[in-house]
Amino acid sequence: MKLEDLKLYQECLDFEDKIWKIVNAWEGFNKDTVGVDFVKDADAISGNIAAGYGRYNFKDKKHYCYISRGFLLKTKGWLLKAKERGMIEAAESDELVENVEKIHRMLNAYIRSIGRKKEDNYERNNNYNNDNEDLNSNDEPNGNAYTASADEFFSEEEISVNA
Repeated sequence: MKLEDLKLYQECLDFEDKIWKIVNAWEGFNKDTVGVDFVKDADAISGNIAAGYGRYNFKDKKHYCYISRGFLLKTKGWLLKAKERGMIEAAESDELVENVEKIHRMLNAYIRSIGRKKEDNYERNNNYNNDNEDLNSNDEPNGNAYTASADEFFSEEEISVNA
């Protein structure tokens, strides 16, 4: 499968495009201070997913996803600051925060799927329990066995707003 076919990657690109369009409309001080870092950090979300996707070792793939998750949360911070400072309308900010939370759930599910057999992912998604999930579990035999297909990176339950 190609990187462009990854649903998580597509969601990130759409989100980053929204951020770009907002910041591109800003002028002067707002654009030079908050705007530049806001766009760079948002673009680093998909950038790190792509960097990890190109790695052979699943440990490296996960590492880049963890970095991507850090940039996702950093972008959320910029979003909240921009809202607080009146640079983004509250309704638009709330919608973007929902996008961040959706991408966060998708990214966590993708991280869990890396190195797992398809059957393991199916079983894991069906028995998923947020309270007992250990994102740092390392139960792959050698950290480099299998990768699940794109449809198994997350379940409808994990990406729903009520999850």
